[in-house]
Amino acid sequence: MKFLIEKFVKKRLGPFEQLINNVDQNQPMKLTGRKNVAIIGGGLAGASAAVILAERGFKVDLFERENFLGGKIGSWKVKYGDGFETNVEHGFHAFFRQYYNLRRILGKVNALKNLIPIADYRILTQAHGNFSFKGIETMPILNLLSIRKAGVYRMRDMIGKLKLDKMMSLLQYDREYTFEEYDGTTFKDYADAAKLPPSLRLMFTTFSRAFFAEPQYISMAELIKSFHFYFLSNDHGLIYDVLDDDFENSLWQPVTAYLGGFGSKIHLKTPVKKLHREANSWIVNGQKFDYAVLATDIPGTQKLINESQIFSKDYPSFAEQISRQKISQKYAVLRLWTDHDLPADLPFFIFTDALKILDSITIYHRMEETSRQWVEKNGGGIYELHSYALPDGVDDHDEIRHLFLQEFETYFPEMKNTRILYENLQVREDFTAFHTNLFKNRAEHKTGIEGLYLAGDWVKLPVPAMLMEAAATSAIYSVNEILKSEGLQQEPIYSVPLKGIFS
Repeated sequence: MKFLIEKFVKKRLGPFEQLINNVDQNQPMKLTGRKNVAIIGGGLAGASAAVILAERGFKVDLFERENFLGGKIGSWKVKYGDGFETNVEHGFHAFFRQYYNLRRILGKVNALKNLIPIADYRILTQAHGNFSFKGIETMPILNLLSIRKAGVYRMRDMIGKLKLDKMMSLLQYDREYTFEEYDGTTFKDYADAAKLPPSLRLMFTTFSRAFFAEPQYISMAELIKSFHFYFLSNDHGLIYDVLDDDFENSLWQPVTAYLGGFGSKIHLKTPVKKLHREANSWIVNGQKFDYAVLATDIPGTQKLINESQIFSKDYPSFAEQISRQKISQKYAVLRLWTDHDLPADLPFFIFTDALKILDSITIYHRMEETSRQWVEKNGGGIYELHSYALPDGVDDHDEIRHLFLQEFETYFPEMKNTRILYENLQVREDFTAFHTNLFKNRAEHKTGIEGLYLAGDWVKLPVPAMLMEAAATSAIYSVNEILKSEGLQQEPIYSVPLKGIFS
């Protein structure tokens, strides 16, 4: 039976890693003349675009408003009153193995070697027990049957035409149909209609919140797309990789060194406040460029477009579209340096069923070299508490800190007597919204304006990529438009299968 299912899945989906674009091997790889590109935004999308364009012979200037690269996967220094200095980040990030385009970027800059696997995909709950997905099957359909053994659902819970019809939609991803049918439906409404059993509903709620949205807000179409991308279109399973040190050491130093080798310029602490057009050039901070890639987040893009008169004057429909892009709920990250360690058998990343705000716990000293060295010297442990979607009305930093610690201690009572030596709290509001009814208006990489392109995890893509993979993939789509304009060979774009098994 297992063999027949595997054969059926492979026949329906085709290769799990698919080349999406036609790459003409007869076209030249590199420029013979000189072309200048301004990349605005030094996050993952901007860096990905910079890496490819630099190695293709373009003169690249990368502008970043912060004093560090990375955006939402940046790493920067904090210093405490007693002289302790270290790096902190926006939060834990998982590098899934179907992040085909991102991994190629990591390979180019020699950062792929810094990835290590997580031991288990684990969810802790107060009401339904704990779930481990370490040993589940990795083949689509078999994995759905396998998670039943982890206690996620019982077969009798799935009996009934309505439930079966609803669950089949997860296996029928098709971009046009799925978004037309489900983009106006929240996961909460979908789950209520399907009468999902509590434990299965919990799994999807955890999944929903990982995309920075509570169940009453997230588009069911986006959730179907993400479930297809992460679980039903590849045979990698739920075990993923992480970087083995803080992002500055493991990712951004390699990126900086790679770009430096091509003579690219990285302008830190250099915000771009306005764009101008002069003849066939874009004027960025007083310099002329043949092309510009906006790789900023939604708030940054909106501010730049709003303050650049060229858009409201000459491209009002584009300016209006950008103004309607949405950010998600606030999220929060609390990093703790403590005098207590947790049991050694725990994986270094754990999902938690949020009692109010706590979605995950990362045990940093089990994962990150710099943190391990601190614990080796000082004892104790370093932890990150993350809320992906703060409930409406939870704004006060003292309240957020209190709720984090309260829920951490609920899941791990031994932390009640722990002494906190250092802490760092971030409350941010800059992530892409995957809420209902946003897909139709989502901006694409092509702006319709000569020489100007968009990149970022918020950009609408023809392929079902998400999060960091979406950022890297959008950058390649924009880069390919520039390569095409110069008659150069396109960069290959890879994807999981574009449609679900039963689409």
